[in-house]
Amino acid sequence: MEANGAQVTVRTTVENTGTMAGRQVVQVYLSKPAGKLDVPRQELCAFAKTRTLAPGEAETVTCSFTLPEMAAYDAETASYILEAGDHLVRVGVSSAETVPAAVLHLGKTVTTLQAKNVLGSTDFTDLTAPAAAMERPEGVPVIEIDPASIVCETIDYARTEEILPEVDALTKEDAALLLIGNFDPNAKGFASMIGTAGRHVCGAAGESCSTVKGIPWLIMADGPAGLRLAKEYYEDGKGKHAVGNASMPDSIMEMLSGPMKLVMSLMGGNGKPKAGCEIKTQYCTAIPIGTALAQSFDTDFVQQCGDIVGEEMEHFGVHLWLAPALNIHRSIRCGRNFEYYSEDPLVSGKMAAAMTRGVQAHKGCGTTIKHYAANNKEYNRTRNNSMVSERTMREIYLKGFGICVRESQPKAVMTSYNLLNGTHTAESRGLVMDILRAEFGYQGIVMTDWVTPMTGDARSAHRDSQAQYVAAAGGDLFMPGNKGDYDNLLQGIDSGAVTPEQVKINASRVVKMARALTQE
Repeated sequence: MEANGAQVTVRTTVENTGTMAGRQVVQVYLSKPAGKLDVPRQELCAFAKTRTLAPGEAETVTCSFTLPEMAAYDAETASYILEAGDHLVRVGVSSAETVPAAVLHLGKTVTTLQAKNVLGSTDFTDLTAPAAAMERPEGVPVIEIDPASIVCETIDYARTEEILPEVDALTKEDAALLLIGNFDPNAKGFASMIGTAGRHVCGAAGESCSTVKGIPWLIMADGPAGLRLAKEYYEDGKGKHAVGNASMPDSIMEMLSGPMKLVMSLMGGNGKPKAGCEIKTQYCTAIPIGTALAQSFDTDFVQQCGDIVGEEMEHFGVHLWLAPALNIHRSIRCGRNFEYYSEDPLVSGKMAAAMTRGVQAHKGCGTTIKHYAANNKEYNRTRNNSMVSERTMREIYLKGFGICVRESQPKAVMTSYNLLNGTHTAESRGLVMDILRAEFGYQGIVMTDWVTPMTGDARSAHRDSQAQYVAAAGGDLFMPGNKGDYDNLLQGIDSGAVTPEQVKINASRVVKMARALTQE
């Protein structure tokens, strides 16, 4: 064990004492002192995996972390703090099998980041556990941490956002178009998005606006375990068309009913081709689901999976993959746990960052990390309200997103359908501008999940998110987009719900990303 200022490094030797070749994961945990804030017994702070070791072979593994990464959030002072006392480092192969390695002693409480509470309030107090007494284990080294070596980070929440000159010159109507996913302007309301989910790549989930002259557009493909595109398609004078339903696998379509099934059926494809049209096929590689990838604890392998996806994005002409998803496993009843990585935010963030590095190593390709944030159920998912304290959001639900952003800068972030403490996540300026952009340092675009009419439960107390309020919060793209969403945004500009300046700031981010990924 050694500490260089706030940087902590752990080196340990792993030996294969068995009779078969294999690999092992080293996990490092930190037990923090219980002071003003209650803390868990131990928190994962680093991990690494050995190479394949033959019987009798050994390898020295190095893990590192910084103490500010493990700071707790104090909602009373709106700051991340490390409390004075003994911070015990444990090393092992799982949370159930750790041994003390060293004590990091911090002489006084330090603030690592001065923030602000921006996520609303709850009508309850978080459950806390009685503090367990922690004594210094015998025989482990004690390392003094100089409080002066931990610098308090300051955040500029009032940043100046860029407006491109060419965007500033656009009409109100064209600037607004850039904030709405591609739709048919000649159709009415809901019908305007039918058949427009993917005009240029068969089976693509959506596109950004392609009708503003001189501005390139982004093509997006879904798929939790690799690209999801139409298996069969045909071409005619109007372009490429999916055969059957391209937006949902048959297995999912069979489970849908009512309005949702109608929506997906109408958006899926154009049925059978006309006589004389050749049916062509295209295939994408399936990679392991998120949970399986996380259980490997192998970020190099996850990055290789991202490389597979990125290569196929280049081949098919897809700019944004609507993945990976890194919501926290909090209940076994969450219907999308299979595509989420872990119950641990560190594992989730590291895996998403590795996947992003693999994808974005390819020219013109980006990931869209999702669902930001606190998506933990699928029933009534567009209108349910997640009620979570500021500290819990920051230490559990948002931490993985911050890790991924800081380590890999994904090109896009997708907000979740749900509300957070009474406000849709897509309409939360605190989530989008204050935490994601100002605190995490995010530089890409922010889009909504696929908000479509007729999918919400009419019995819900809440509405779906709306384009005008999403734009006001700093959201760049309202997806998949229809004429009703466009009209809603224009109404918001006219009423003052969103300023023309904010619309142009958002549009500028979309244009910059479209140019970067299309290489214009």
